[in-house]
Parts: sequence; C-alpha cells; structure tokens
Amino acid sequence: MTKPVIIIGGGLAGLYSAYKLQLLNIEYLLLEAKSQLGGRIFAAQSPINNDVSFDLGPTWIFPHQPKIQALVKSLHLSIFEQYNKGDVLYQAPNSKQPQQIAAAGDMQLFRLKHGMNTLITALYEQLNPDSVLLEHNVTELKKGDNNWQITVNHLGNIKHLTTEKLISAIPARMVTTHLTPELWATPTLINRLGSVPTWMAGQAKFIATFEHAFWRDKNLSGQCFSRVGPMVEIHDASADDGNYAALFGFIGVPYLSRNQVTKEQLIQACAQQLSYFYGKDAEKATGYFIKDWADDKFVANRDDQTQPSQHPEFDFSGLDEQLNNLNIHFVASEFAKQEAGYLEGAINAVDDAIKLFVN
Repeated sequence: MTKPVIIIGGGLAGLYSAYKLQLLNIEYLLLEAKSQLGGRIFAAQSPINNDVSFDLGPTWIFPHQPKIQALVKSLHLSIFEQYNKGDVLYQAPNSKQPQQIAAAGDMQLFRLKHGMNTLITALYEQLNPDSVLLEHNVTELKKGDNNWQITVNHLGNIKHLTTEKLISAIPARMVTTHLTPELWATPTLINRLGSVPTWMAGQAKFIATFEHAFWRDKNLSGQCFSRVGPMVEIHDASADDGNYAALFGFIGVPYLSRNQVTKEQLIQACAQQLSYFYGKDAEKATGYFIKDWADDKFVANRDDQTQPSQHPEFDFSGLDEQLNNLNIHFVASEFAKQEAGYLEGAINAVDDAIKLFVN
C-alpha cells in the first residue's frame, strides 16, 4: 500500500496534521499504535456522567497561546477559566496541619469544557475515518531511494507500507525507541533525538472526584502545595459549572521510588494526603484515578524515567539538508520552535511543517 503522506502518531500533533492535510486535499494515512487516539491527552470519565471527563494529561491552555485557542474556537468547543478563588493550603515537613495562605493569586488559565479529550474527538470527527488506523504499531522504518518503507504490526498481522513523505508526530525519544533510526538517521540526528526529554513523560497524575466541591464552601481555591508528598501540587479539577467536583494532583515522588509500590498503595497515599489537607470531607470521594506516564512505553523511555524533568528544546541546527533529503517532518510538541512541550507547541510544529507541503 502506498500513500502520499503517512503520519505516525494519533495525538494532537498527528490529528492536527491530518486535519491540515485534509483541508489541502492531500491524501494521508495516520497510524496510531494504541487502541485510542489522543496520545498524552487522556481523561478519566466522571463516575456519574459519561459526558464529563477529568484530564490526566494536559489540562491548561494559557492566555498567551493564540493558536490552540483559535483551533478550539474553530471546532466550536468551549473554554472556561480554571477555578482559583480563595486561599491556598501548604504542607511543610513534620507539620500536623496545613498552613492556610490568603488568596491563590490571579494567574489566568483556561480549560476545555468536558475535558481536553473533546479536542481529540472534535478533530477526529473532521477526518476520513478510513484514513485513521488504530492499533497499527510501526516496528521498522527504512529509507529507500525515493520512498519510506514502513513495517507495521496490527494485532499480530504484519503490514508493509510505502510513502514519499513521512510525518512523525511522536516525541523525539520515542522516535529513537520505536522508529529504528539506526536504519536511516545519522549519529548526530540520533543523538539530538535522544537528548530531548519528553514533556510530562516522567510524571504521574492523580484525580479524586466528589459529589460536591466542599473546599469552595470554605473559601479554599483547591490549590495545595507540599514539601512532603506524594503530591507536590493540587488544583481544583471540577467541571466548568462546579457540579462535577474533583481535585487533581501532580505526584512528585520520582518514578524509581513510586514504581516500588502498587497502584493501590499510591492511590491510598494520595487519598490520605487529601485528608491531611481537607479532613473528613476528603474521605467522601466518589472515585480515584491515576495515570503514571512513565509506565507508558509510547510516552517514556528509560531516560525519561530516570532523569530530572526538563523543558524540551530540539536543536535543528545543521539538520536541514538531512531532513529534506529524508523527506521527514517532526511535528510533536517537543520539536516546536515556540511553546515546545505545550499544546500550543504541537500546533506550531505542525503549522511549520505543513508550510513546506504547499511551497
């Protein structure tokens, strides 16, 4: 099977690439290794309403990020402001009760109504479903004289595809882990790819849902900060109208420590920490959810699991000729020249690549 353009990866960058190509009437085929789209955009469904979800991946859109806001608007999705009214709680080492600090501050953040996965759904609905293949895991890339030769594993069935142009919509380190760059890339390119940390890859995120946002009744913002853990930072994760109450937290325990305990033990430790902050009200959770991105083989490799979190920055210097000759475009957020690592970065990286398709 030959396609003019093949996209590897069905996260935001991959789906947005397909969307842009479709607007240009350029034929494409998108290959996603997992059984669902979204990549690092991933959500837990509300226990009481399937239309409401809580983000276990990217959560926020920032006011200074125009492209992601424009895309959301064009897809007729709604944003609302992150709830931050009220005081902050702080947990110091060996303290028996949290310190309450007046006012959470007025930093403005936006969230998508019903969760970030509505963006993935809305993009997919714009596409030809026959051009989006799930559970198609690329196991080998080779570069011929005039095309790419792609080996794909689909539920145990091996397929062979060819294409003239390739869009890689997966993080830099995932290229080195899954796309056999030793068969087509120079050592310089391989080293550059391997040196760029995958944004969010080493992190784990916890969510607790409740019948009522009880902290708001006490003039608390839902924001908590801790030097003890397991969560180092907690925020209000409730739906836009507050009817579907939730708190989410970033787990600060390093991966090599937290992978020594079970998922249930980690959930219990996070639940106990919420009780430290909020007392008995926190014990009335209707659901607990956790996502350890470092355990996801399509997001994190060993370097992401063991190295400190850093903001990604890919060095393109001296690579233009090689990438042009290869006819490959890297569009994951880590490759963006502005806002790398963020949703905005994915849009920027795709837009820069698609310009080359029309010139």
